[in-house]
Amino acid sequence: MSPPSATRAAAGINADFFVDRVRRHESDRGAYYAFQLNRPVSVRIYNPIEQGQDIECTCEESRTSGAICIHIYWLFDGLNALLDTSTASASEALSRMDIVTRASALYNVIGAQLPSLPTILNASHDELASDSDDAVEAVLSPTFPDARADQVRDMLSVFDPRRLPDELGQDFTPVPPGVTPQDFFVPTSLAATVYRLAVRDESVFRRLRRVITHDVCANVHLSKLRARAREAFARLDSYIQDGPSGSNDQDVPGCARMLRSIVDQICQTRNLRASAGPLSPTLLTKVAEILVEILQEVCNRNEDVYHRISWEREVGEDEPERNRNLYAYLIDDPPRFSPSTPTWMKETFIMDRLRQMPANEWRHLIERLTSILDQIREYMPDEDQPPLAYTKLERMIQDYTAEVFEPSSSSVQRRPTLGSQRESQRRRLD
Repeated sequence: MSPPSATRAAAGINADFFVDRVRRHESDRGAYYAFQLNRPVSVRIYNPIEQGQDIECTCEESRTSGAICIHIYWLFDGLNALLDTSTASASEALSRMDIVTRASALYNVIGAQLPSLPTILNASHDELASDSDDAVEAVLSPTFPDARADQVRDMLSVFDPRRLPDELGQDFTPVPPGVTPQDFFVPTSLAATVYRLAVRDESVFRRLRRVITHDVCANVHLSKLRARAREAFARLDSYIQDGPSGSNDQDVPGCARMLRSIVDQICQTRNLRASAGPLSPTLLTKVAEILVEILQEVCNRNEDVYHRISWEREVGEDEPERNRNLYAYLIDDPPRFSPSTPTWMKETFIMDRLRQMPANEWRHLIERLTSILDQIREYMPDEDQPPLAYTKLERMIQDYTAEVFEPSSSSVQRRPTLGSQRESQRRRLD
């Protein structure tokens, strides 16, 4: 399964859709069952005898590209789990042909359960859970095991105070196919036992997802990254205060690299999770708040961090001044990186990321951003070229202000700003 398909599969499996109604229709292409979702879309499964195996959605993505869209993934996952789990395969990636073939095989089963099918599909799938081993074995093989394993790891990571999903231990390794319910039990770890159950048992997975939602996972993930940024500053302060003490030492360049890495992880978290499903406005604004918080803290550290140390520090003959000043290293005079350096290491710190985000995610921070801009301006000697971060922040604020206060096409004239009034007075005095 390609990465785009895997992303759509993950988004579809966990989407908030429900079936409004199911109807059988006749068309020039033959008979089909239409599943009308709580969106202006309908998923159609055609009679394989009349039309040949086919499944389609009326959404724009499916019509234009012919790809399996999130609506088809959602419906197929529900049908496959509820009606005919024996067709699922945990060991192979499901291609478009796999989906079409298996969905078409369910055509007669759909007809037999047509009156109650919307209720069954919209239920929480708790009916799948049973105390018998036979019921558990019936749902051992999820439709999309790799995508589900990642999601279960993501959900369980919220209970770890520090680690991110990809940092969890060996207990969360892939579950091999062919395991029995007894193999799920891990004597030394409740989390590992739950992980194995949720990956292979549809009902356990859905119960977890109902409680540990996408927003919950994203919020915890971002909070951990915020804590790591604060820890990076604290480690620098500890190094400045006490001097070298071991592997936990972090000087200015080390702190700068750590902050750049954290900023990259924050933005990747936002982009990847938003592409898999909509994030709440609160979470999107939280991303901007963390970035601005980091930027503000860096701007507050425009000083030679070693000028008051009480310990002896070895200094190289040609040590750049920026290596003694975190603000200079990240904002005012960052190092010149080679072309092979990863983009996240050489981009304009934080500003490039903020400028890529929609204004509605950071506009509530406009006062703080303006204050940061003023702070950077105060640091600049009059004759010096402003740092690139200043130029980009200034342009971002100007563009936003121009958009918000742009005069309408009506005859009402916008009141002059205080700045324009002063400029007009100055010209009259001249």
